[in-house]
Order: sequence, then C-alpha cells, then structure tokens
Amino acid sequence: MRIFGAVLAILYVGLMLFAVYKEKIKSASSSFIVIGCLLVLLYTVLNIIWYKNFIVIMIIGMLNISAGTLMNGFKKNNIHVHHHAIRLIVEIVITVICWTGR
Repeated sequence: MRIFGAVLAILYVGLMLFAVYKEKIKSASSSFIVIGCLLVLLYTVLNIIWYKNFIVIMIIGMLNISAGTLMNGFKKNNIHVHHHAIRLIVEIVITVICWTGR
C-alpha cells in the first residue's frame, strides 16, 4: 500500500503540474497549486526515505492544491461544484491510502 499511495500521489502531482503548465497566465492560484504539489512530493520522498509518516505535510499540500483550484474557479467565474467535489474525494482517497499504507 505504501508504494501504491506514493505512485498515486506522484501521478496526481504530475497531473496538477501539467494543468498549471498549460495555463497561459500564471497567478496566485497557480502558485498555491505548485506549492501544494511540492509539499505532496516532499511527503512522498520523506515517506520513502524514513519510516515515519509525515501525513500532515500531505494534508497541507492537498489543501493548497484544493485552495488553488477553487481560487482559479472564482477568478474565471466558472465554478464547477461537481468537479471540486470529485477532486476533494480523490484527494481524500489518496491521503487515506498513504496514511494507512504504513
């Protein structure tokens, strides 16, 4: 489960960084997403190197990603509630898998 959680986290971060890269204009919401991605990557590296579970780092990273995407929706006046609900569920599932994978 530990490896599965790490792979899911890395795939999610890659998808989010690709979405930021594709944006034409970078903004504060983009920086929230990138900071969140870096925190999730930091969690993944720390989880692989040490046998401690730094789940707080991952939770803060996922919250940053969610805040950035929500800010992006407000900025574009185009908020899809279902999209954000699904994103939140995916983030919770990835976090729970990483947390229980210990």
